[in-house]
Amino acid sequence: MAAPERTSPSITSPLVPDLAAVRAFIMEMVAKGAIVALIDAILGLLTRMRDLNTDLVRQVAEKRRARPPSERGSALQAELPFAWTRPANDQGTAKPDEKTKKKKERKKRGPGEGKKHLHGRGTFPAWMERTVTRHLVSPEERTCPCCDVEGKTLRFKPCEKLTVRPVQFIVERVEREVIACPQCHRWVRSVPRGDEVLDRGKLGDELLVQACVDHFDHAIPWDRMACKAREQGVPLSANTLARSVGRLIDLMDPIVAHITAKVLASEYVSFDATSYRVLDDKHPRGIRTGAMWSMAGDHRYALFFVAPSGHADHLKERLKGYKLSLAMCDGSATNNVVEAADGCGAIRGGCWAHARRKLIAALRGGDERAIPAIEIIGEVFHLDAESKRVGETAAQRLVRRQRDSVPWMEKLRAWCEQQRGVVEPKCLLGTAIGYLRNQWVRLTRFLEFAPMDLTNNETERDLRRHVLNRKTWFFVGHDDNARRNADALTLLTTCHKMGIDPRAYLRDTLRRLLAGEKDLSVMLPESYAARVKAAATAAATTAAAA
Repeated sequence: MAAPERTSPSITSPLVPDLAAVRAFIMEMVAKGAIVALIDAILGLLTRMRDLNTDLVRQVAEKRRARPPSERGSALQAELPFAWTRPANDQGTAKPDEKTKKKKERKKRGPGEGKKHLHGRGTFPAWMERTVTRHLVSPEERTCPCCDVEGKTLRFKPCEKLTVRPVQFIVERVEREVIACPQCHRWVRSVPRGDEVLDRGKLGDELLVQACVDHFDHAIPWDRMACKAREQGVPLSANTLARSVGRLIDLMDPIVAHITAKVLASEYVSFDATSYRVLDDKHPRGIRTGAMWSMAGDHRYALFFVAPSGHADHLKERLKGYKLSLAMCDGSATNNVVEAADGCGAIRGGCWAHARRKLIAALRGGDERAIPAIEIIGEVFHLDAESKRVGETAAQRLVRRQRDSVPWMEKLRAWCEQQRGVVEPKCLLGTAIGYLRNQWVRLTRFLEFAPMDLTNNETERDLRRHVLNRKTWFFVGHDDNARRNADALTLLTTCHKMGIDPRAYLRDTLRRLLAGEKDLSVMLPESYAARVKAAATAAATTAAAA
């Protein structure tokens, strides 16, 4: 056991010291002759100020880093050579000894044998369109200086380069026929005007689809799109573009509602939240901050929704009427509503990325005692990575976890109990150990339920697109735009999860909507993904037969 810490009287606050109070205390203790107590109190105050200053210097140094603070084991080893740890994110597909063995068994190849290409760079996909530009030898160099005979073409040396065609704006003129009776001149018929994204809108459907994906998926602001158009002499207003794309998103409301129901009915749901800014003339600063929530369901669907703040009441209201099965989130108290009896009643898992991050912070602060825990967590990550590589089912993954991961968890639990009486509870490592102990039941839920992931990284990756984009937008115009932002992210992120092109999906769905399609099932992302997969299979079969 550690020696009991000697407490000293608090003279003043170490954050905002009161010099008058310090002077009065010193004079009082000198008058009493309590020199030892005076020295003890002064040293205690200096110690607390030193700890606060050390932590402040560390935070400033982290903020001023020339590169983002990576938590990967390889990055830590380069940053802290003394702290060698096995990387927790397993990227290799074979162990080092297996790779070395395969390398030794590799046979030497002849010239060009087994090579994919003759040069060191990769080749471009065969499906890409190719244009051929041939450069001929100049006429004055085509005659042989020895025989005075014109040279004959042997071959052309190929060199492929990736290029792009500039964006070209065109005007699509739609003409509707009008016919009349040539005899009575009283009967007239014309082709009815079809449905449009915006009644009498001046922007075409393809332009709106491209602008929607560019803005919400790639953070290109409306005014920048309009500026690029004006550079080509095209009169395009940013407000008109934004309003038309907003109407396009509103047309997708039934699909967004379907995705919402799918996410909230999923067996496994992960969620997280971040902030967004919205203009508000009534707010003293003119801009108020709301919360953007992201939920992922069964790794296939993504749901985004906005709330006035990140308070738990807004999350509870959004989930009202739903019962979740398994939920993954961080250790924030805001998320307690998902496991409350009067809430969703879900079985809540803990995020090992958050737990490991606190240990990494302690290691970066110079506390090498965190290394054993980081190594243990790395081994657990390796076990799950190996399970995914070999394509195990959920039942097989659970067997592997209970067989191989449980001993590592017991070892980590024993390490926490051992360090509990040694590590200072207020230091970085003590805070990390406290988080592990407080969240232990949630952190070990993955040992009981196979669908439970080790981390909440999936949802954080989904939110990353919004977090990066808001640096470019800075704010949204009003609450309706915030809601449209969430709906657009719901559609695009779901497309990414299903492995389909968001532009192609929006183009196909918008065409069906404007054509009067009433069957919602054919316009859903999963239906489009099935059609794309079937078309690819048919094309592959045809190519193989040919």
